[in-house]
Amino acid sequence: MFLSYAASAGGFQNGPQNARLLGLGGAATAYSRDASGIFYNPGILGHLDSLTHLSFGGMGTARTTSFLGTDSRLQTKQDFVVMPGGYFYATHPINDRVKVGLSINTPFGYDTKWPSFWEGSSIVRSASMQTVFVQPTAAFKVNDNFSLGAGVIYAHGRLKRERSLGQYDDLEATARYEGSGSGLGYNLGMYGRTGDDLSFGISFRGPVTLKVNNGTADYRNVPALDADRYPASSGFNTEVKLPSSLAVGLADQMTDKLLVTFDFALTGWSSYDSLNFEAQTGPRVRNGRRYEDAMAFRVGGEYEVSKDLLLRAGVSYDESPVRDEYISPELPDGNRLGGALGVSLRLSKVMLDLGYSLDMAGNRTARVNRTQYQSPNIAGTYRTMVHTLAAGVSYSFGSKK
Repeated sequence: MFLSYAASAGGFQNGPQNARLLGLGGAATAYSRDASGIFYNPGILGHLDSLTHLSFGGMGTARTTSFLGTDSRLQTKQDFVVMPGGYFYATHPINDRVKVGLSINTPFGYDTKWPSFWEGSSIVRSASMQTVFVQPTAAFKVNDNFSLGAGVIYAHGRLKRERSLGQYDDLEATARYEGSGSGLGYNLGMYGRTGDDLSFGISFRGPVTLKVNNGTADYRNVPALDADRYPASSGFNTEVKLPSSLAVGLADQMTDKLLVTFDFALTGWSSYDSLNFEAQTGPRVRNGRRYEDAMAFRVGGEYEVSKDLLLRAGVSYDESPVRDEYISPELPDGNRLGGALGVSLRLSKVMLDLGYSLDMAGNRTARVNRTQYQSPNIAGTYRTMVHTLAAGVSYSFGSKK
């Protein structure tokens, strides 16, 4: 229920959580030149140099989406919304073999808003989710060519949703849901080098279940006849299952100035089978999802113009985990082809990092299946483009050994 496609990766997973990685198209599993690697592959931490590294910044995601109704032939555009995000990474060496780090970012989220009285308002008017992942990490350098890392994840998320109660003539009759929850997970990674020019990485981030135990459901402008069915306020519980991710990456120093990276990722969306609201009073909500595991392919390049200027570019392809029969205005997600550009510019002792990506999702057509009465829908075709912009600062200090 709390889903959208504001993210620039499949499902409601956000795009690369760093301006540098955004410019590479997200090919990050074997990229060891930035502190953000501790989230995408904790093993990279073991091969960072003896300096203390900091990387922090902000992100914004905006999309243009239109819906063409099959029966009405009316075109509706979502309200323009910029979904904010941010990141902070820090790494520090304990000794030559052991290093520790901290990752704080927003890897899942969305912010969807349709016009209040559009033809699908009884399905959804607005929906949003914000998450924050905090991951302390440690890594051990086994030898000059191999390191292992692990992190513990604490995740917190907040959900909001509003829809019209379409069975009433009063268009202001609405149901609003809001709640927050948290969960724990883990992140494992391995990083290695086969020579001076070629490196590889493997990482696995486990699933996280956000347990929402304090949700509030509000029903407004309900006729007095149905006041018992839709109480003014009620509590509810639910769980949101955030998927696991398995990634394999390569990085090749093709020339003295050109680095090329490649990633393959498999996201375990099949764990997201349904989303159910267990209300204390009022109606219970049952929503089937039946997501499928989804693959992603990413290729990026970084070119060193000078010690003070780096240029990046990347392309990506993300499969959608949403089956055809479950396409809806909550998540009209489609397979995505994306392109990205980035630059890093040294300003005194810091590096200014900028990244931009554009994702184009394939058109998705939703159909109404009368047998899926627990998953109401509206028939029509969705078209989506997603823009993501990130800006950050990287800073390193200490002494190299």
